[in-house]
Amino acid sequence: MTYDPTQPAYRLHTLVSALDAAADRMLGESFDISYGRFLTLVTIQVLGAPTQVELAGARGVSAPAASRMVQSLVEAGLVTATRTDGAGNRRVVQLTNAGSTLVADGGRLLESSFEQLLAATTVTADQVRSVTDPLLALLKPELS
Repeated sequence: MTYDPTQPAYRLHTLVSALDAAADRMLGESFDISYGRFLTLVTIQVLGAPTQVELAGARGVSAPAASRMVQSLVEAGLVTATRTDGAGNRRVVQLTNAGSTLVADGGRLLESSFEQLLAATTVTADQVRSVTDPLLALLKPELS
């Protein structure tokens, strides 16, 4: 038995992969940042002032991976990581002004590019939401 790449799950995963690669390229060219690092900044913005552990959970990565990511973002001047009271090596992560600006500018770039992609098709933003929103409500209810 072979897998049929015309099935919706395969097509959706292929689309997401292509969108991620395009976002990575655009953000790299415009802001010298990877899409993964940009998503980390967006997650910090959404959470407010998460600990590294909370950030790791929200991004679905290990605590050591989040720690390395935060350190690289601190070195780039995009976030601060402040030690807090409590057991272990607890740090609260916050965007700097430069990080907030990058999230806003990068978000505009990605939204504009996606709008251009939709304009080149017959697909509307409402049609995209009609598919993505119910799926996200089940898989990521915290985004609803």
